[in-house]
Amino acid sequence: MNARLRSRWVPLAVLLTATACSGGGGSSQPTTTGTAAPPPTGGTVTIPLTLPFTSYNPNTPDTNTTSNTEVVNAVQPWVVKFDDHANLVVDPDLVTVTKTSDDPLIVDYAFHPAAVWSDGQPVGCDDVYLMWVADNGVVKDLATNTPIFQTFSTTGWDQIADVRCSGDGKTATVAYRSAFSDWKSLVAELLPAHVVAAHAGLASAAGIRTAYEGKDDAALHRIADFWNTGFLTEKGLDPTVLLSAGPYRISRIDGEDGVTLVRNEKYWGPRPPLDTIQFRTVTSEGVQAQALANHEVDVARILAPDADAVSQLMHIDGATLNLSAQYSFEHLDFNFQAPLFRDKAVRQAVADCVPRQEILDKLVKPVNGDAVLLQNRMFFPGQAGYADTSGGRYDHVDIAAAKATLEADGWKLDGGVYAKNGQRLEFGLLHKNVATRSAIAQLVQASCAAAGIAVDDDGDPTWTDRAGRGQFDLVSFAWIGSPLLSSQPSIYRTRVGVDNPGSNYGAYSNPDVDALMDVLATETDQQKLAEAANRADALLWDDVATIPLYQLPAAIAWTDHLHGVKPNPTYQGLTWNVETWTVS
Repeated sequence: MNARLRSRWVPLAVLLTATACSGGGGSSQPTTTGTAAPPPTGGTVTIPLTLPFTSYNPNTPDTNTTSNTEVVNAVQPWVVKFDDHANLVVDPDLVTVTKTSDDPLIVDYAFHPAAVWSDGQPVGCDDVYLMWVADNGVVKDLATNTPIFQTFSTTGWDQIADVRCSGDGKTATVAYRSAFSDWKSLVAELLPAHVVAAHAGLASAAGIRTAYEGKDDAALHRIADFWNTGFLTEKGLDPTVLLSAGPYRISRIDGEDGVTLVRNEKYWGPRPPLDTIQFRTVTSEGVQAQALANHEVDVARILAPDADAVSQLMHIDGATLNLSAQYSFEHLDFNFQAPLFRDKAVRQAVADCVPRQEILDKLVKPVNGDAVLLQNRMFFPGQAGYADTSGGRYDHVDIAAAKATLEADGWKLDGGVYAKNGQRLEFGLLHKNVATRSAIAQLVQASCAAAGIAVDDDGDPTWTDRAGRGQFDLVSFAWIGSPLLSSQPSIYRTRVGVDNPGSNYGAYSNPDVDALMDVLATETDQQKLAEAANRADALLWDDVATIPLYQLPAAIAWTDHLHGVKPNPTYQGLTWNVETWTVS
């Protein structure tokens, strides 16, 4: 077989420079040799998912996964998406967005008159209103004073003072009580408000407005219950619930194995070329690469630095390979609910024994030789604002420092492992059962053992559920985001309740960081935003809240008969433009 590597590594610096200067370059698009006739309409594409499709609603802490987003990208109506250059693009076939005032900030969303859900009900203001009610954190349980809607982020939504609907329900006027730096990205995917209303026992979608404005506690709890769990796919496909207002609709769910999309006959926009899109759950990077080589899937994504899998993709004949940087990074997060990690000395000692450079050298550099340690959680190398806020701490393993820190805190060696007040310094490292994360766990385990710290390998296929519920000691995973700083508060701001952690799975809390997170949500001056972000990151290093490791590379390959694939560096995922793909 002939290796046909028709791409190159694209660092984020190149991505950002190209975007700023010419609107291009999010990920390199290789030049295909030869000429070909325009690809025909029709056909089927098979796409792997790294996790099962678990929910039509990817907005809760438990369901906020790239796999869920990639399925609903072409099913739900998206006001705005990130494109392959990490630019925000409004869907002109769905809505016209107009900012009518800066102070106060007021934005109108005028939906296309023909925009309907697949059951014929209109897409409009009530769907925006539902998102506001569910995501603003206002409605709380009277007994616990915690939000009853589960959402991974309230940022931006909690700054909206009001959502007003036009008489025909087709225009939503969103009025903010304070400036919001990233308002253009806030109203994105929509869920069918009339479905939620019906399952909450309300006569119409407008009943959600009535319940919210009238503070009808019983009705709001029913609405929240369906929002939280009614869109889960564990019971299979209910076509009256998992509706479409996009180019495709869900026609079949095969448990955790996959999901099938077909054209949405009610879609008012351009007819999508593909007849069928099949998603198949393939959690292992190596298996994805082999599946592409066997023509079992039409595209493969290696979103972890797996050199063997990337090498396999390079040697697939008749395929195009794209290597690019992502707005994504691997990190270790402490659980501050675990008594062991409330002790800062323990967190410092663990940070001293985590072999960050060895992890980078052994796992990442074989894929990207230019990779460096990530020294900032808010920005990536090459991005405007990036600075090393770590002060050089924890760049290299320092076993002596780890032991000295523990012993100064009263820990004593007992059989090779430190102990204090009858508690051994032993904990689990939760991670997904894939090669890269298992390797990270083994490297941390071996290094920290020398410091008298026992790390148990806690690989678990249900790690996402456990992480979202705070059921871990230390966890290894990756955030995938976007260039927007307003995504950071949901991760690092103090949680609003135990049962609604947002994205702050480890329950980290620092009032000074909270204040800076508020700046990230309200400040519009880019320099002040960067300054606030870097001050917050320095505090995160001081607190040893998390341990950033490295920026994730992505290797995406697709067969030459598939056209239109444009790898996306943000959380939007591979399928952000699947409605334009064709096969020949």
